[in-house]
Parts: sequence; C-alpha cells; structure tokens
Amino acid sequence: MQYFSDHQEYQAFLYRKDLRREANRLGVLLLLFFGVQMGLAWGALGFSQTLGIKKYYQGSVTLQLLLSGAISALCFFFFPAVYCLIRRMRFARLFTFAHIGSSALMTLCVIGLTFTLMGNYASKMVTGVFALFGVTNSGGQIIESGVRPPIFLYYLVVALLPAFVEEFAFRGVVMGSLRKYSDALAIVVSSAAFALMHGNFVQMPFTFCCGLVFAFIAVKTNSLLPSIIIHFVNNALSVTYDVLTAYRVISYSVGNIFYDLIIIALGAASFFLIRRLIREKPDFFRFGDSDSGVPYRVKVKTTVLSPTVLTFAVIMLAYAAYQLIG
Repeated sequence: MQYFSDHQEYQAFLYRKDLRREANRLGVLLLLFFGVQMGLAWGALGFSQTLGIKKYYQGSVTLQLLLSGAISALCFFFFPAVYCLIRRMRFARLFTFAHIGSSALMTLCVIGLTFTLMGNYASKMVTGVFALFGVTNSGGQIIESGVRPPIFLYYLVVALLPAFVEEFAFRGVVMGSLRKYSDALAIVVSSAAFALMHGNFVQMPFTFCCGLVFAFIAVKTNSLLPSIIIHFVNNALSVTYDVLTAYRVISYSVGNIFYDLIIIALGAASFFLIRRLIREKPDFFRFGDSDSGVPYRVKVKTTVLSPTVLTFAVIMLAYAAYQLIG
C-alpha cells in the first residue's frame, strides 16, 4: 500500500493516474491508426497479387490514390468518431468552431502558413544529413518522378481530405482529450503523435512543426477552422508543385525558386502581422499551465512513458528506420 504525506500529494497521485489512463487510451487509438493503415495497405497488395494484377496495381496512381483516401477516412475519421462514441465524449468539446472574424482568420492563416512552410527547411536539413552518409529517403510520396497523377483526385486525396480528417483526429480527439490536463501538454503530444504517424524521418521534422502551428492556433482561437484552412493550403501548394513538375509545366529548379519566393513574401507579411497581433493581444503567444499542483515536466513524462504511447513511439521510430534502410 502506498502512503502519502499530505492531501496535496495524494491529489497529485490521482491526477497522474488519471493522466496515465487517458494517455494509454490515446496510445491504443494511435496504434489502431497505424495497424489498420499497414493492414489495409499490405492487404490490398496481397489481394492484387492473388488476382494477378499486382503489377497493374503498383503502376496505377489512380488506384493507389483511391486506396490512400479510403484508408485516411477510415483511420482518421471513422475510428476517432467511434472512439468518442464509445467513451461518450462530447463532440462539441473536442471539435470546437468558435467564431473568428475574417480579418483575424486571415491574419492567423498567413502567419500559420508561413511557419508551416518554413518547416520544410528542417526536413531538407535532415535529407542533407542522410545524403552525407549516402542514404536517400523520398518521404513516402505516392507520386514518383515522371508520373502524371489525375489532377482532381490528387488534390482531393492529398490536399483536401487530410486537412479535414487529420485535424479531426489529432487536433480534435488527441489534443482535445489532453487539454483538460494542460494546453501546452496537449499541443506538444498531439504534434509529436502527428509527426510519428507519418513514419518517415524526412517528414517528421516538418510534420512536427506543422502540428505545433495547427495545435497552437486551434487552442488560442478555440476553433479548428484556421488549422483546417492552413493544413489544406499547405497541402495544396505541395500538390500544385507536384502537378506542375509532373506535367512539365515548370522544372524542379523553377518550382523550388517559386516556393522560396512564396515563403519570403509570406514571411515579410507575417513580420508585420505578428507585430500587430502582439500589440493588440500581448498575451497571445504566452501559455500558462493548469493549476493541478503537478509540474509540467511530470505531465510530459507521465504521458510519454505510458505503456501504449511508448509502444506507439517505438514502433513508429522502428518503422521509420525500416523505411530508411529498406
């Protein structure tokens, strides 16, 4: 039997116990995401081999896009929705859409998009480090060099669908479940889970940066609308780059120049918008932890070391390593 020196220590113990239980539940959900993704992807490959159309399936961008869209919708919308229903969680508390004025929405979208696009440089640095050791990693792209994707389907599956279902899962269920313990904790953990789920060392730095931006703005505005818009525009720019280069409208070098110019223009605009935002709302970029009596580092440790969360992290890092050397 465990003994406690005072009531406050006992309350802190109960708090950590409740946080660990919540984290373990979310860890199971994250493991389900990955398990279903892999199961369906490998199942489709095996099924195509059984039918004798494996070569056709692997060479069909349309089929791969359709399968990718179906898996995304199932993993990041259907399962999170069922998870909420089983636990009798209020959707209105997790999926908030507080009113935001058009001017404020535009400001946050420009600033958010700037920081998400800058996250690409983190991924480029990782790619450069790998290249020094003769290791190449594509980032798990569906579209390979020289392949021309069906444009509408590509935008739908790669740009629009993830903006809704991934925000629903990560900024809605994962982050929303942890906000009662700490907004800062919810932002960091949901962003880390979002990055790990991509299962690729090249994408992880970028998606972690994106997750931080999406989650921060969602918390500060109490609305998922800005994060959905930023997520979509970010994806759409990437898809546009892929389409224009795949159809040889522009070269890769010209595409990279335009991409850099967009970031420079957005960065300049964001500089003035951030100054105005700080002037109007001095506390916008500040965070306070909840009054639980439990230090923030203890909350992070309790969450990360929860058995199912730790298992998820280890599996995703191992999978990323397999992708790198496989």
